[in-house]
Amino acid sequence: MSVIDRGTALFAFQYVQADAPTNKTLAGLVVQLLQFQEDAFGKHVANPAFTKFPAKCFMDFKAGGTLCHILGAAYKYKNEQGWRRFDLQNPSRMDRNVEMFMNIEKTLVQNNCLSRPIIYLVPDIELKLANKLKDIVKRHQGTVTDDKSKATHHVYPIPTSLDEEEWLRPVMKKDKQVLVHWGCHPDSYDTWIHAGDIDAEAEEPPIPEKPWKIHAKWILDTDIFNEWMNEEDYEVDENKKPVSFRQRIYMKNEEPVRSPERRDRKATAGARKRRHSPSPPPPSTPVESRKKAGKKGQAGLYGKRRGQKEDDEQEDLTKDMEDPTPVPNIEEVVLPKNVNPKKDSENTPVKGGTVADLDEQDEETVATGGKEDEDPNKGDQSRSMDTGEDNVTEQTNHIIIPSYASWFDYNW
Repeated sequence: MSVIDRGTALFAFQYVQADAPTNKTLAGLVVQLLQFQEDAFGKHVANPAFTKFPAKCFMDFKAGGTLCHILGAAYKYKNEQGWRRFDLQNPSRMDRNVEMFMNIEKTLVQNNCLSRPIIYLVPDIELKLANKLKDIVKRHQGTVTDDKSKATHHVYPIPTSLDEEEWLRPVMKKDKQVLVHWGCHPDSYDTWIHAGDIDAEAEEPPIPEKPWKIHAKWILDTDIFNEWMNEEDYEVDENKKPVSFRQRIYMKNEEPVRSPERRDRKATAGARKRRHSPSPPPPSTPVESRKKAGKKGQAGLYGKRRGQKEDDEQEDLTKDMEDPTPVPNIEEVVLPKNVNPKKDSENTPVKGGTVADLDEQDEETVATGGKEDEDPNKGDQSRSMDTGEDNVTEQTNHIIIPSYASWFDYNW
């Protein structure tokens, strides 16, 4: 933020006489401008209305430099609109904010702080590709010329052998931080990383040989990112082969830093792996549960072998053990001989319950409060009673009642 102070004096009292901005205020405005530029004109935006300013425009901190003119034009537009403050995140101000960027562009061009490339396409480029490149250049306010001597960039065909791996280049070091440039990405994607994460020193940029000799991918990538790309990433020699005048650090399998796109891919891959995790096995029947109780720990630790048939080939480790006591326990209850059927007792079904026909079912289900009786021996018993008489016939057979039903009082 301190470096912005040198540019503040140039315009602070020209447009903001009442309340001159501080270096922190200007730094915050720069962050807002960069964020708005990416949100409104970035790679993800279809048919952007404006080509992004090169990132180097925001790195020119000298008095009277590009950043100074950007801030001055922004404050001038703010005063003309009568704004109390900048609001670059408000969707209702989108059109006005875009208009502000266009005014900033005019200011930069008038002060020779921003120039568009003049491009010469060599005849070796095939006609279809050449027409596509011309359309892209015009869309981004560039110029295509047939006069090779007037061009600022000579564009050659794309080399057959290009680096497929990701790479980066250290460009600046400040204290314990290093600014790295990602290959074939615009300068706005440059990232500050810790100096200990990269084993290389930032080199001074070479003096460029004008005009630039670059291949056609420089224009194609400009259209993708909506920002004029860094020429150094696309340089070729007289033999139309890629050249590099500064070191490139190629990314390895265990690289300490990753580009934003690499991090996105890794997060997506991790999520995809988690989605493919095996689901838990379906619940087994009570009999199977008892038989496989001794095998669950072993199967969970090592997993099931490929092609192994669990039911046929695995050994039952509990085959020699006694079966556990069945639940619930069954006890015999002797009913008294005199029972009054007129009283509301076990003969009256509970609300919400169901009554099964004892003659048509092998297994009887008695609903008591919505719970099912799973005792298989109940179906063998039957009750005979005459509702028209005061007394039931004498009990001749025992009735088997589950232990949890012993709270019935048959002496009512």
